[in-house]
Amino acid sequence: MQTADAKNIPFASLSTFLPKETVQMLRTHTGNLPQDLAFEEKMTILFSDMRGFTALSEQYEPRDVYQTINASLALQTKIIHEFGGSINKFLGDGVLACFSGENRSNRAFKCVQKLLFALEELDKNPDYLPCHVGFGLNDGLVLFGLMGDDTRREFTVIGDTVNTAARLCGIAEPFKALMTENFVDNITDDGVKKEYAFVEKALFKGKRDAIRVYAICV
Repeated sequence: MQTADAKNIPFASLSTFLPKETVQMLRTHTGNLPQDLAFEEKMTILFSDMRGFTALSEQYEPRDVYQTINASLALQTKIIHEFGGSINKFLGDGVLACFSGENRSNRAFKCVQKLLFALEELDKNPDYLPCHVGFGLNDGLVLFGLMGDDTRREFTVIGDTVNTAARLCGIAEPFKALMTENFVDNITDDGVKKEYAFVEKALFKGKRDAIRVYAICV
């Protein structure tokens, strides 16, 4: 039986399993990667999370839960890629996605609008279990770096921008998307600016100041 040599795997195949930023890094840094390889970049960060996942896992067979999660993640992946985003990693029943470059926040906003509609439609499908997803978005400087050791490493994004997006996702109700002021300030599309509203000021544990929270109008 023939086995594949990892060095000869086409980058097109690698991109099925790795974020596009990681594939680009592998293109740039051939050979051994530095242990402390990292760079700073302004990005829009998107987190999603399925509500009630623990209860679903207790009530239904693992394969039924798997099929629902897989359908949800496949749908999210397709739409995120459609708007130029990149899946950094799957988080069990959710995703961490990154948008970079020109109009990144505009694209992320429109992406989540489409995701909210598509996931509500998926939730109505009798072939799947309830699939209630919430979103958190933030924009700012992140560190995109290599984590781990020689036996297992991956590129990921870290920093306060990432943490805050995750916190917002954690408090978002099903089929709701919460956003920071940094994110909405980076939106340049005047039409989009009419489609979100201020919700509240929120003070998260460990943070010194409250942040202004906005939500997509649905």
